[in-house]
Amino acid sequence: MAESLRNKHQINSRRPKNIKETKENQTFCKRRLEKPEVGKNIIYVSNTTSNKVALEEQCLKLVRNDEKNIIIYCLGAAVQRGILLALQISEKFISYELDAKTFSTVLIDDLEPTVDNADYEIQRRYNSALRIQVFKRDLLQA
Repeated sequence: MAESLRNKHQINSRRPKNIKETKENQTFCKRRLEKPEVGKNIIYVSNTTSNKVALEEQCLKLVRNDEKNIIIYCLGAAVQRGILLALQISEKFISYELDAKTFSTVLIDDLEPTVDNADYEIQRRYNSALRIQVFKRDLLQA
């Protein structure tokens, strides 16, 4: 029995990560997440985002344009990268402070049929997210 489980695991590990077979007649596909806010001062951090690129290109450009608020969104495993980015901004520019809010977001997955007689289903799951507001404070009033 242990040998059959090992063989089954080896077969499943060869499949692409975003498409997984859940049942005999369905495949699992993740939908793209809808962005809660859109704007020039909003930065979305993911696991593939380079902190150096995000900080130097986007954040420094916003700081040089004297942006009062910079909002950083990060989801799931990328929360650590988002926190690191916000801390780097506040460390480089002492006039900026941080305000972080946690929330949960709904992720929707499609269960697509692989045969004609199977049903199309939708699966909902929740993931933790973080919204970090980096805002400029007046140093004279502090």
